[in-house]
Amino acid sequence: MEPMFRNFGGPGPTVTMLYGLFLENADELSRVLKDRLAFGDLDGVRLAAHSAAGAARTAGAGRLADLFGSVEEAALCGDAAVARREAAALDRALADVKILIARI
Repeated sequence: MEPMFRNFGGPGPTVTMLYGLFLENADELSRVLKDRLAFGDLDGVRLAAHSAAGAARTAGAGRLADLFGSVEEAALCGDAAVARREAAALDRALADVKILIARI
């Protein structure tokens, strides 16, 4: 969470609004990623994972960003099995980020 605080001067209305947008986007990108995985569309998986990883890094959610990055890398390599395995951990990691954000 530090990058957001550092960039915007600590908790306040701007940070609260940005985290709200981040959560909306992360939920949607996670859903799209899982849908694309179900259809075997690894290029769609890669694009969703790339976008989500960047957003998570900006928000300071390093573990979540790393997971999305792992899914992106697996999709880029054409390894659907690894992409699925890594994607299986996304819900828990996103839930952990939501808990942290709720405490702000």
